[in-house]
Amino acid sequence: MFRGDLARDGHPPGATLDARGARRLGLAWRVKLDGAVDGTPAVAGGAVVVGSFGGTLAAIDAGTGSTLWTKRGLGAIADSPAIDGKRVYAGTLTGHVFAFDLSSGHQVWDWTAPPDAAVWASPVAYRDLVIVGVASPYGDTPLVAGRLYGLNATTGLIRWTACVEDGCAPGGGVWSTPAIDSTGTAFVGIGNPSDGVLAFDPMTGGRKWLSALYADQSRDLDVGASPVVLTLNGKEAVAQATVEGMFAVLDAATGSVLWSSELVAGTAVHGLIASPAYDGTSIYVGSASPPTGILALQPSDGAVVWRHGTDQPVYSAPAAGKDVIVFGTGAVFGELGSGSVIALSSADGQVLWSYDAHSAVRSGAAVSGDLVVIGDYRGEVLAFRPKP
Repeated sequence: MFRGDLARDGHPPGATLDARGARRLGLAWRVKLDGAVDGTPAVAGGAVVVGSFGGTLAAIDAGTGSTLWTKRGLGAIADSPAIDGKRVYAGTLTGHVFAFDLSSGHQVWDWTAPPDAAVWASPVAYRDLVIVGVASPYGDTPLVAGRLYGLNATTGLIRWTACVEDGCAPGGGVWSTPAIDSTGTAFVGIGNPSDGVLAFDPMTGGRKWLSALYADQSRDLDVGASPVVLTLNGKEAVAQATVEGMFAVLDAATGSVLWSSELVAGTAVHGLIASPAYDGTSIYVGSASPPTGILALQPSDGAVVWRHGTDQPVYSAPAAGKDVIVFGTGAVFGELGSGSVIALSSADGQVLWSYDAHSAVRSGAAVSGDLVVIGDYRGEVLAFRPKP
């Protein structure tokens, strides 16, 4: 699933890639799809499932790169698929969420959001539900009401729905993918005018708290990165990156801000858009605003441990291995024919390995064992493994 697990920390237990392996990474296979691959691939059961902006969802053999099945004409996919047992769930910018059989690609159900709503956030498979967030199309044109839905995982029928803004007023778009803690509380970033974090019950949609992080002032600075659930000094906390450039850590029980730091000056399409990673030692944050690059933050107070600068913006959510961070670089506008995949030492931010993709790499990396899978703007899905 997106970020590897429900904590959304980008550091799943199955990620065994270390610095030694990262230095020896080489291209294992590549598969071309019909549009940009912006979402993070999902890896499970020997399969890689990935969607494209061209509206194709593909399942690929993780070992060989051979295509197992494809589903075309679904609508542009910007999110990451979720795999739960034998089912694959994927959302589209045309407002659909699909369920497919993982082994055959057979469509099981198709849920449709309200008119004009888009599904940017990745579907969340949780117990017997699929949790879906909806937001406006790109540019808030039109501005629609942000909502959360709990769908029956078997049938796709609605179990519950919850609006972000009072009276289901337009705004409060759910652009980020919810994180869920071990006690059953979900957290999600929400857009203008609230621009903050919402805590809710994932089984009912019942609100627990909403913490607005800054006054939007019509700047369209939505909170689009996924929250990360972590523990600080024995208490649960939620770490949140924002497009505005603020990084904040909140008390998970109350939503009160424990600390916040203005890392960069954000704009509507820059700032801290990529979801951060956390490996138990540092929080790794990607910046699409100058100075572009990756920062390692001390989780207790936000002090910068190290900063690695990049020539291009970072929209790619970093993934954490055992002592390595993997991410991509590349723009959303302008020069889209250049970008790289980079592995850094998590200890000091030094480059261990890089690969010139000759294309913007906005997809987050999925690390499963020592396999790294990532997508690029040209529509290629790239897989890397350490060479012998």
